[in-house]
Amino acid sequence: MKKYGLLFLWFLVVHFSFGQENTTVRNPRAFYKIGYDIRLLGPTPLLSVSMNYFVNQNVNLEAGIGLIGAFGGIEYYLGKKEKRNLTVPYAGLKVGYMTLPDIDPALGGSSGAWGKFATVYLPVGVQLMTMNGFHISLEGALFATFGYNRIASPWGSLKIGKNF
Repeated sequence: MKKYGLLFLWFLVVHFSFGQENTTVRNPRAFYKIGYDIRLLGPTPLLSVSMNYFVNQNVNLEAGIGLIGAFGGIEYYLGKKEKRNLTVPYAGLKVGYMTLPDIDPALGGSSGAWGKFATVYLPVGVQLMTMNGFHISLEGALFATFGYNRIASPWGSLKIGKNF
């Protein structure tokens, strides 16, 4: 009987020492992989909706559509899997396409043509993601257009969403 008691005790020691699942993942970006959000301004001026996917806690792929265009890109978030990291800085690159009416104020209105633009959006921002996947991001960016007109200007975005 004493052997069984020692064997049971040895089993408990081994179980609690080595048999536990890794519960050190505390970064919400590591387990809330897919999400949706709504964005004010950003890669498509005015309003847009997008879907994002965290490849891991640091790399996020995003694609969206707005009132006047569409975009896709990648963002890199700082942080480690084992740290809580609710608020983290990030930087990214997004490319897109948009169509705008060609308005010439000197002629008193539009000439009827539409300007087509390829866009590049380089954001640097901060994201707060709660432990249940809700997130809000504020970013500043360089927004550049190519095609009909070439313009680079400072820009920004406010993004609110939920990851699942």
